[in-house]
Amino acid sequence: MSTDNPNTNKKKGGRPKASSVSRKSKTVGVCFSEHELYAIRHRATKAKLPISVYCHDAILDGVIVEPLKKEELELLRNFSNMGNNLNQLAKSAKFLNAIRLENEALPLLDAIKTIINKLSDDWKNSKREKL
Repeated sequence: MSTDNPNTNKKKGGRPKASSVSRKSKTVGVCFSEHELYAIRHRATKAKLPISVYCHDAILDGVIVEPLKKEELELLRNFSNMGNNLNQLAKSAKFLNAIRLENEALPLLDAIKTIINKLSDDWKNSKREKL
């Protein structure tokens, strides 16, 4: 007679335990307004994912970019003002002669080009950090 226990050779049933690296045991509480929660539910449904998986993936895979700098905001504001000036020139063009219109429009055009080049250089070279 053998003294072996018949249960020692059996494989243990059930799901294998996850490794400590892949186990998700920590939770973070986040508060949403009703409108925000509705939007998240809608996006998760569209992606055919549970809300928790959608939020998890969005947080880990999402890219957060540093906001615009004060100088960039000021340049954009100036750019908007120049656009308004250009619009006023276009409306009054029928009343101005060609030489006067050109004298008023060329400095404005040069300033707009300068702002566009400065902003495109800043953004093209990605001076803003990805957080």
